[in-house]
Amino acid sequence: MFKRLFPALLISSVFATVSAHAQTASDTETRRIIVVLDASGSMWGRVQGRAKIEIAREVTRDFIKALPEDVELGLVAYGHRNKGDCKDIELLIPAGKVDRDLFIKKVDSLQPKGMTPLTDAVEFAAEALRFTEQKASVILVTDGEETCSRNPCEAAEKLEALGLDFTAHVIAFDLNDKAARSVECLASKTGGQFLKADDAATLADALSLALEAETTPMEEEELGEATLTVPAEAVIGSEFEVAWTGPDNKGDYITIVPAGAEDGQHKNYTYTRNGSPLKVTALMKAGPAEVRYMTSRSGKVLGRAAIHLTDAKVSLKAADKVGAGSTMQIEWEGPDNKGDYITVVTEGTEDGRYAKYSYTNRGNPVKVEVPLEAGVAEIRYMSGQDDKVLARRDILIEKAEVSLKAADKIIAGGTFSIEWTGPDNKGDYITIVTKDTEDGRHAKYSYTNRGNPVKVEAPLEAGAAEIRYMSGQGDKVLARRDILIEKAAVSLKAADKIIAGGTFSIEWTGPDNKGDYITVVTKDTEDGRYAKYSYTNRGNPVMVQTPLEPGIAEIRYMSGQGDKVLARREVLIEKAVITLKAPDEASAGSEVSVEWTGPDNKGDYITIVSKQRPDGEYADYSYTKRGSTLKIKAPDKEGEAEIRYQTEPGNKVLFRRVIKVTPAAETEVETAAEK
Repeated sequence: MFKRLFPALLISSVFATVSAHAQTASDTETRRIIVVLDASGSMWGRVQGRAKIEIAREVTRDFIKALPEDVELGLVAYGHRNKGDCKDIELLIPAGKVDRDLFIKKVDSLQPKGMTPLTDAVEFAAEALRFTEQKASVILVTDGEETCSRNPCEAAEKLEALGLDFTAHVIAFDLNDKAARSVECLASKTGGQFLKADDAATLADALSLALEAETTPMEEEELGEATLTVPAEAVIGSEFEVAWTGPDNKGDYITIVPAGAEDGQHKNYTYTRNGSPLKVTALMKAGPAEVRYMTSRSGKVLGRAAIHLTDAKVSLKAADKVGAGSTMQIEWEGPDNKGDYITVVTEGTEDGRYAKYSYTNRGNPVKVEVPLEAGVAEIRYMSGQDDKVLARRDILIEKAEVSLKAADKIIAGGTFSIEWTGPDNKGDYITIVTKDTEDGRHAKYSYTNRGNPVKVEAPLEAGAAEIRYMSGQGDKVLARRDILIEKAAVSLKAADKIIAGGTFSIEWTGPDNKGDYITVVTKDTEDGRYAKYSYTNRGNPVMVQTPLEPGIAEIRYMSGQGDKVLARREVLIEKAVITLKAPDEASAGSEVSVEWTGPDNKGDYITIVSKQRPDGEYADYSYTKRGSTLKIKAPDKEGEAEIRYQTEPGNKVLFRRVIKVTPAAETEVETAAEK
């Protein structure tokens, strides 16, 4: 839930380091890497108030934008298409020159759903890189253990044995110590980096460190002493400053753990590459704790310092009663740590769960939407770290009074007026649906904040229906009222025959609902499709242009809602009789007199073009509406040409006749000198 925008200074320094290393690397071989990204259902879990997939998208965006030009990168994802499917692994982008926009677009489109087949995914990526034939590297970002009955350690041994030069770097994103150890072997057995990340900043660091491992030679890890300077006390969940000295190996970090925790454990941490002093976030449990300098590769503690964590002073102040689904104002006192938020939940909601919420950094007081369920509820001040409840207060949610008033009958597809009473909460709306429509679904609707009464379009299906007052929060039905939808009486009256492409008059009866229209289409045209048309609200009769194809056609009355055919009538489209009368020859560029007969449909025109020019093209032309004898300029080039009668829709040739263009007649021009 916490919208973290990590500092521009951090991002620029992290990726500037990567670029600098890339430019000075002695190994000039193009590096081919595939990022294997966890998109399993657990990526909707939250870190400091935000979904992990959102953090991954944000960090990937910055990582890709700063990627050196000489790195060939690909993308594999798993768990993003199907639930419970251990085969849900996909190569989204083959390793190659990076299309940065495409890479970001692919990551942004991932919707976590399923399992964590991380072992198969790493093998899949290795094979895509042809790891048995050439150097290949994989960067795995996972927030969970293997869930598809594979052993990552056995797979790592196989990849190391079969690969020409295969390396897997593993980034354990928000994994506890036990889960992290289960995947660490993928890195250790293939000579890769094993890196931890628990928020946006450390994930950005981990990605850059993994890339650095591919762009610079691995240095020997130093295991000298480290010193740490920390405050004596810090409030739980707050950031505090740590000054340090130490070897600053790649991936070294400063972490905080409960006092007495075994060496090798870690909780909140920051990489030493961020300099001294740096910020570390305190744990959420008050009491003695320890800050430690940890090496990444060997996991050794090089330095430690004690710190005492104190409880935060937190309180909540609000009205004792509030209407269901409404937005209420809540005053608060608290630490306002990163990601802290206030939520209102129903009685019995498990600690750590939340409903609608507002971040404390948005001000004091905050506004929060309350649940729709009437009864005793609780306001909770929640920590952005671990969603821990720091304070709570009881509140009574009162049921909203909701009613609907409207006519008992309405014509199918029609728009009609509905009076209502109700909470008018944010997003509340009124809809009309068929009687068997599942609760939570809607058809056409109108928001209650548009006024009272509201106007709503009825469905096209005749029969029993319901008006429903729907909550904008969860689409819950707060009130309903029966209504009968009656079938509209629709008819069409027109001539039995019409010339192709012509415009003719059609009389109609029908509901004249919003968007209703009349069209003329060929007999085999699929329902829902249309050609030229005219809206019924333009009057009665309407004028509609017919298709150019002669044969049996249909006049159709179409609903503006869903393009449904409400009535149809056959009509015969007859081929237009066209003649063109003109000289057999004309000199190039001269004006040719053309007499014609034809349908004179809207936009019809006559042109003269070289015979070689494709149908649909035109040169000099004149619209038929200008009269039955037209003056048109012949082409400037001699040779065979055509006089063509063309219709505007599609520039289709309806008739043609040949004319010969002869060389232009010579004329004497008296020059100034001759004068």
